[in-house]
Amino acid sequence: MIVTLGLQTPSKEKAMRPLSRFLSCCAILLSLSLSGCLDTGPDVVCVDVERVLSQSKAAQQANEHLGKVQNILQNGLAAYQEELKKSPEEKRQQELRQGLALLQRQMSLEQAAARDVVNKHMLAQIEAWRADKGDVVVIARQNLLSAPATVDITSDIIGRMDAGSVTFAELPRVSIRTHADGPEETAPAEKEKPAKTPNKK
Repeated sequence: MIVTLGLQTPSKEKAMRPLSRFLSCCAILLSLSLSGCLDTGPDVVCVDVERVLSQSKAAQQANEHLGKVQNILQNGLAAYQEELKKSPEEKRQQELRQGLALLQRQMSLEQAAARDVVNKHMLAQIEAWRADKGDVVVIARQNLLSAPATVDITSDIIGRMDAGSVTFAELPRVSIRTHADGPEETAPAEKEKPAKTPNKK
């Protein structure tokens, strides 16, 4: 008698059941571990910096301040141009370029200083907000690819900023320094005439 031993091949469905159960268990454990990490980590919120720099009261005050600065510098340039009319023609254009470059550099410094005031005010209010909320990470909205509206605290920060106040630098003063074409000529001192002696009789 010949006995044929055959191996019974289980169906695919039965063979996949242990693997499916194993993967399901792994997925559950992974989700639990991830949820635990998320629960213990800090919350993340964002602030739209561009909106702060355009809509906050401090930003509007900065624009008003810079408008005054610009008027002062433009008036100084007009007065300088008027004064240059007294200079020789060959020197006039060179001095005008130098004066214009100086005023433009001053305007750039004023803009940077005003923006710095607004930025520091914004950061101070963000830190105050974090102190009230606890362990929270605040990032710029511009660095996010996608986020729900609930994580945007820009309105809260603008409200805090508007409730406070900022102080900008003093307005600049333009002084015009005129240069003489040459050293001033002084009139020669008159020689003293010898006193007349009376005639002896």
